[in-house]
Amino acid sequence: MQIIEVNTMKWGIIGILTIGIILMGVYGAMFVHGGEAQVSTSAYILKNNTKVDEITPGDAVRIAIAVKNTGDVPFALSGHSPVYAYANIYKETSSGLEKIQSVSFEPKYVMWHVVNIQPGKTYTAYIDWNVPENVSGILHIEAWAGSAPKTNFTIKVANTQANNVYDNSDVYVYTDALVYYPGNVVHIKIVNYGDSPAMFGSGFFVENDYGDKVTEKAWKNMIVLQPGESVEYTWTVPDNIDSGWYYVFSFANSDYETIYIY
Repeated sequence: MQIIEVNTMKWGIIGILTIGIILMGVYGAMFVHGGEAQVSTSAYILKNNTKVDEITPGDAVRIAIAVKNTGDVPFALSGHSPVYAYANIYKETSSGLEKIQSVSFEPKYVMWHVVNIQPGKTYTAYIDWNVPENVSGILHIEAWAGSAPKTNFTIKVANTQANNVYDNSDVYVYTDALVYYPGNVVHIKIVNYGDSPAMFGSGFFVENDYGDKVTEKAWKNMIVLQPGESVEYTWTVPDNIDSGWYYVFSFANSDYETIYIY
């Protein structure tokens, strides 16, 4: 019988080397993906796919967040695609920055795999954003995407009211009827039929045939009516009011509507 000798030490060494190579491959990949890559994040505003430095209230824009790999090895930005992105919006106040909004891009469906940025390449994420109607001045935006560091930038929001020329001359007052009785509700509509925005105090007042005010509803805020826009109010006719002619005014100009109360 022929006896075959097996060198178990030799195969043990080979097995250790093989496992060592596998482990080096795993840890090497982890090291390449995260440890040595260098990335920078920048962000800006796109309006109609064009980079802008100024926006206006109500604009529909996009916040672009660009992550660039400036290192020599790939950088793992995310474990899924598309990459999530976030932004916090702050406005300047006398006491510092005040957060007014948070917006994000969170895809409904994702593919679970590592999104790598190769050396010298850039990944850009986008967040749709509607600029609030009630802001102006300088906004500070903090933005980030995936595992990349945050970035901060500022954007100017134009004060559109300051640039408008207001014209109240074509603001008219209407009521839903010409005759009312005590206890009836008068529906008052104030319309800007002009070609320019109109700005005036909110509310209305009613005078009798002698020029005396029988009621006045005024609020501190101002109204801006664009051409064709209107605002509406109601007034309940008092039970003890005298019969006669009455005149309903806005605070825009001297126009009025005439009504008769029995």
